[in-house]
Formats: sequence, structure tokens, C-alpha cells
Amino acid sequence: MTLPAANEAIPKTVLVVEDEFLLAMDMKDALTGAGFRVLGPAGSVDHALDLLEAETPNAAVLDVTLGSEKVTPVALQLKSLGIPFVLATASDTAEISRYEVLATVPNLGKPTDMARLIKTVRGIITRALC
Repeated sequence: MTLPAANEAIPKTVLVVEDEFLLAMDMKDALTGAGFRVLGPAGSVDHALDLLEAETPNAAVLDVTLGSEKVTPVALQLKSLGIPFVLATASDTAEISRYEVLATVPNLGKPTDMARLIKTVRGIITRALC
């Protein structure tokens, strides 16, 4: 399935959960430049859950470790709402696999390649819409 160009599509909303300010802003800029509307970025679990309570995004990009907390409550909420998400984290596979809700989720890693981020987010939204 071919995706419409960013300027032809109705903007899709992507929740960004990332506590590293500069990386969060880079992700926001890349996603916005690709035609997405960005919810956040949220730097904590509470902030992310507050954003999810106020609005339902089409997809999300999550860092696993947010300061001293793990993103798992956000991932569980996204899963319960049927919202697809990907990881953009430096956490290793062993750590990620400790959390069932994260174990099979694609990880784009850090540093995150923004072109790959955009392509992956488009892909998970397209699959969710089919």
C-alpha cells in the first residue's frame, strides 16, 4: 500500500514519550516535518498518561527509561486502547524483554535515525488502519 505524501494526508497524531529534551525535540521536529501532529513530548509516565487521557493518538514512540521510572504503564495503556507503538531506546534487548508489554515491540535504538523513525511510524499507522 502506498502512503499519500505528507501534505496530502490528514495529519496523524503521534505521542512522543522521551525524557532527553534534545532528542525529544529532534523527534518532534522530524515527525512534524513529515506531516504528523505530535502530542507531547512527555518526559514522564504521569505526563504521558495525562496526554493519553486528554487525546487519543494514532501511534506512539516510547523511550523505556524515563529518569528513574519505566514506561511500562504507558505501554499498557496504549495496548489497552489498541494504539500501536515503537521504542526508541538505548535499553538492551535483555532489559526490554523483562517487560511482556515491550518484549515484541520494535526498537529503533539510540541514537535514533529520524528517517527510519518516520518510515516506521508511517508503517505502524498504516497497519493499524488496515
